[in-house]
Amino acid sequence: MPTYPQTILLQMDADVRLAAAAGGVARYFADNAGLANEAILNLQESVMLACKHCFHCHSSATSCEVTLLRYEDRLEIDLSLPGKESPEGNEKPALPGVDEVHCEFLGNSARMRLIKFLGNGSHTG
Repeated sequence: MPTYPQTILLQMDADVRLAAAAGGVARYFADNAGLANEAILNLQESVMLACKHCFHCHSSATSCEVTLLRYEDRLEIDLSLPGKESPEGNEKPALPGVDEVHCEFLGNSARMRLIKFLGNGSHTG
């Protein structure tokens, strides 16, 4: 029986070319959680879009942390960039692969948390 939460932490440059790395790890977590292929691909794309969105809104940031957590009932992807640049005037990107999106400022960082629930219907896409 797995022990939860399971965690992967990526520390990378805030470079849009690296968004695929976060998407790939999200794909691994989603596949491991037993999601249907369509849901896996949607989550992967949503994580890449969220990274690109955050890098654009926080263009002065030079680094980024992406924490991926797998709980029994959900996957959480937490994007954190240093600074307090406000994405005011920028709408959140459409992220069909996730169930909830939360944006907040904590300490000296801006964070976007993506949540994908693994409950009923998660295996259907």
